[in-house]
Amino acid sequence: MFITKETRYRKRHINDDKDDALENLEPRDKFRIKTFIPVIDALESSLAQRASVYNDAAKQFTFLTKLEATEEEIREGVSALWQTYPEDVDMNLGGEGKHFHQYVRHSQAYGSAEHYSLTHQDLYSVIFKDLVQSAFPNVEAILRLFLSMMVANCSGERSFSRMKRIKKEFRTTMTQDKLCSLSLMCIESDKLRSLSFDVISDFALAKARKKIF
Repeated sequence: MFITKETRYRKRHINDDKDDALENLEPRDKFRIKTFIPVIDALESSLAQRASVYNDAAKQFTFLTKLEATEEEIREGVSALWQTYPEDVDMNLGGEGKHFHQYVRHSQAYGSAEHYSLTHQDLYSVIFKDLVQSAFPNVEAILRLFLSMMVANCSGERSFSRMKRIKKEFRTTMTQDKLCSLSLMCIESDKLRSLSFDVISDFALAKARKKIF
C-alpha cells in the first residue's frame, strides 16, 4: 500500500517578489518604504482632497472679489450661487454687484482693478466702514453668508462608547432587535428619563413567580 503525500501549492501574488526584496533591507529602509512613505502619501492625498472641498465652496463666491468681472460673469456667478442657496440669494444681486464693484474702484481710489486684489473680508470691511449696508443689502448679505459659513469636510465618525456599555461581554446572546431598542433608549435618554415606569413595576409584580407571605 502506497501512501501518497499531498502537496500544497501556494498561490503566488504579484507583490510577493517585492516582499522578498524588502526582507533583505535594513530595518531603517524597511520602515521608510513600508510605513513612512505610505503615511506621507495618504496624508498628501487627504490634504489635497480637503483643499479641493474648500476651493469648491469658495469658488461660488469669487465673482464678488473679481472687480474687473463683466456683467455676464456676474450674472453667471449669481445664477450658480442661487442654485446652491435659493433662499438667501436675490436675483437682483447681479446688478447690485456691478454697482458695488464700481463703488469700490472709485471710492477707494484703487485705479485699475488689475493691480490689486481684495478678499471677501476686505469688501465687507468697506461696506461696514462706509456704512453703505442699505445701498448694497444683497451684497452685504452674501458676504456675511460667506464669512460666517462653517465649511467642514470631515467624514462622519461613529462612536462606539455607548455600544460597549450596552452590549457587554455578558450580553453576547442579545438579539438584534433588543440591541436596536436599547440603543434607541440610550440615544433618547432625555426623553426616557421623563417617562413614568410605574406600569412596568406593576407588570413585574403581577408576573412575579415568588409569592409574598
